[in-house]
Amino acid sequence: MNAELVKVETHGIHDELVYSSFLKSYEIIALSDSVPEALIKFPDRILFAEDRIFVVDKADNKLLMFDREGNFLKSTASMVGKGHNEYIRLMDVAMDKEGRTLYVHCDAPYQIMVFDFDLNLKEVVQTDYYMDEVVAAGRFIYGIRTLYCDETGFELVALERDRLQDTPRVLLSFTGGVPGRLTTGKSLMQAVDGAYVSFPFDTHVYKIRNAEVVKTYNMDFGEEGLIENPIRNGVTPDWFDRNCADLNWSIVNMTVSDSVMLFNTNREYAFMVNTDRKSGGGYLNFHNDMLPFSFSRIIPTGGLPGTVVYRPFAETIAETLKQYREKEGTLPLNCKRWNGSSIPTAIRSSSCGKSNDRSGTGVCKGGFKVFGLCHLVVAFEYCNTLNISMVFS
Repeated sequence: MNAELVKVETHGIHDELVYSSFLKSYEIIALSDSVPEALIKFPDRILFAEDRIFVVDKADNKLLMFDREGNFLKSTASMVGKGHNEYIRLMDVAMDKEGRTLYVHCDAPYQIMVFDFDLNLKEVVQTDYYMDEVVAAGRFIYGIRTLYCDETGFELVALERDRLQDTPRVLLSFTGGVPGRLTTGKSLMQAVDGAYVSFPFDTHVYKIRNAEVVKTYNMDFGEEGLIENPIRNGVTPDWFDRNCADLNWSIVNMTVSDSVMLFNTNREYAFMVNTDRKSGGGYLNFHNDMLPFSFSRIIPTGGLPGTVVYRPFAETIAETLKQYREKEGTLPLNCKRWNGSSIPTAIRSSSCGKSNDRSGTGVCKGGFKVFGLCHLVVAFEYCNTLNISMVFS
């Protein structure tokens, strides 16, 4: 399948991405830390289902469950071990929302643990394969796995949910990575009608549906990308670090709503592209004029169509609140409850349905709900009609 070339322009600090141009409002959902088991080290993926919020915390080797008010309910922490129906290391979690099922993939031992939405264990399937990342879409579970011990090659595989013991089918493969050089984030993301994948050191983003590649985008970052600066096979990590630090060499956390795609790379830009117009931009200067702090790093999510999850830093929020208290400033209305000992864990927004396309580049219809998360989640919802004109102006 021919790839569609997407021109992505990177902007310096003098160009600003303003949140109110595509976000409207928010509400706060505080994820409880009432017991030590509820604490989150790092949220690798967040999944929404019915009245549940599931947080994948690979660093703390557990899957946590909260209700939609943020009350802690349960986790898999007590299942870590070497005994029957236990695991040593959790890799990732895929969710089948219609089937009310969670697939917890472990690589020590190789197995998939099947849970319901109350986090009750239903089945353990022993496998002879492992996957670094997993998502579920349709009747398939998709996974990414490394080809070599030095992590220079990758495969996208698929298996049917009712045949988990089978050998996964390879859909895509890529070689040409640099040993030991990976980016924080997920290369495999759930979509409304399939999944998106992009391998490290590959400039392509692939859309997968029913275990087939149905669309391919080739991201051209110009002088800051791999199309103009290809990396030859066999380079050493030291050479790569000296010569390629300013390149965007890994696309992660792809989140799509209609023709709008948001993503991160190994650099600190906030990227937004219009896949219909085959253009977009990345910003180092992003201004959250709705809250007194900004963020750009996406946390992968699933279960809510058109949802993106951002990770702010708890230290930044705590320092901002401290400054407001010291100056006796007026906090935004929904932030006033933070002005005590606790910091909120989630903020959910509402839709505005506005349209404002001053640049004439076209309005991308659809809508994003936006969540931000670290030890906390900050959530917004994009306008029903999304204005991303500043990306292309």
